[in-house]
Amino acid sequence: MGMFSRKKKKEYTHFTKRLTNSIYIKQIAIHSNSDFTTLKHNLLDGHIMVCDLTPLVRIAKGLHGSKEGNKHILHNQLQQIKKYCLQHGGNVTKLKESILLITPNINFKLQNFIK
Repeated sequence: MGMFSRKKKKEYTHFTKRLTNSIYIKQIAIHSNSDFTTLKHNLLDGHIMVCDLTPLVRIAKGLHGSKEGNKHILHNQLQQIKKYCLQHGGNVTKLKESILLITPNINFKLQNFIK
């Protein structure tokens, strides 16, 4: 490099983009598979999610008139959320019987104080 040449700026667009975006704590009620897609998109954006699974649990148990519940759909979707969290370093914790708190990545840690 010569005496009058300029140093090139390093590109940190990926890192600075993440710093400029706001991170929210969002609440979502899961009624169907499309709600799981919305949940995943919010986690990919880095938001912390509070998920109410009560409507889907009622459907899975068959409490809305269906004779046979769709427990396998609920189980498969929950496994996909767990798989995503394991891949990206996120966490899932249960707040109440059917309410989950999900963090998107390793930047957020959950610690349970309730015994």
